[in-house]
Parts: sequence; C-alpha cells; structure tokens
Amino acid sequence: MSKSPPTPRKPGKDRRAAPGAKGTTGALRRVKGLLARPLGLERRDGKLHLVLAERRKATPVDQAPSLSQLCAELSARLLAHDPEHTAKMMRHLVLVHDVLERKGWPGVGAMSGRVLAEALAQAELLASEDPSPHLEVIIEQLRPLQVAADQRDERDSRLQDFKVGDNVQVSETNFGEFEDMERSWGGTVPSGLARPDREK
Repeated sequence: MSKSPPTPRKPGKDRRAAPGAKGTTGALRRVKGLLARPLGLERRDGKLHLVLAERRKATPVDQAPSLSQLCAELSARLLAHDPEHTAKMMRHLVLVHDVLERKGWPGVGAMSGRVLAEALAQAELLASEDPSPHLEVIIEQLRPLQVAADQRDERDSRLQDFKVGDNVQVSETNFGEFEDMERSWGGTVPSGLARPDREK
C-alpha cells in the first residue's frame, strides 16, 4: 500500500488584511500574532511544556458576582417599586444598599442587628416576588451578618448592665452611721447569706 503525501493546507483568508494585499503580509501578520500571544505553562506526562495561552477567557459559571453587580441588582429591584412604597416599606433594605455601595460587606456587618433583620426580611420578600441569583447572594450574605450583629448587640446590652451609672453617690461617714445603715439592711439579706456576728 502506498501512501499519498498529505496535501498542503490552503492558507485561510486573513480577515484583517487590506482588500488588495498579497499573501505574504498575511503570513507575517500571523507570525506576529503568534509571537504577541501570552505564554503559559502546561504539564504533560510529568513534564512542563511552554504553550500559547488564550487571550480571551470565558468567565467561570460559578464565579461570584461583584459588589457593583449586587448593588446594581438591588438598586433595580428597589427602583421597580413606587418610591413612596420603597421609602416606607423597604427603608432598611435601602440603608443596607447605601452602606454596601459605600463600605462593602464589612460596613453592612457593622450595622445593628435589628436593621439587618428587617433588611433580610425585605430582601426575602423581593426574592419571593421575582427570584434572581444576585438577590440570593445578597440574602446568603445578610444571614450570617445578621446573626453576628444580634450576638454583638446582646453582648453590648449585657455590658451596659455592668457599667456604673451617674446616680452613684460617695460620701464620708463615721462608724456609727455605718452600723445604723447596716441594721436597716438586716431584714433585706436572705438568711443563708447572713454574715456571722463579729463578737464571736
């Protein structure tokens, strides 16, 4: 069996060439385009090979949306409603949108738990009317921030209980007045906590 030599491939038409240009400039242009392409490393059979990399990369499907995309989606959803309705019924979500746009998620996390809880409920209401992936990302980000803010608010309120108030008065007295005051407290101390007598 004899094999016929492969037929040479006919060069394709260079779409970027001028209408009256000859084929040599097209070949030079292709070589220049190959040399200008970015290079990358690829592992094949345990060895590294230098390869030409693609200039244009498709955006991954599972890539999270950017902060500006989330703000644009939320803004479009809020503007779709009547302005009076939005100002009255969605004001917490509007606050979250404004802080998200200016300070990002750390700024939203610093907001109070009550505001975040209301904003989360309003975002879930919008998502129930017309679900979207971007709105789901906003809701998923708000949930842990709201829980953390509630815990922070509860901790801060407990710390307020231990702070000394402005109504504490300190004055000097003698031992006689102290004993009189101690006797007046005598009926208020539970029997199990009563102090042993000093005379014994």
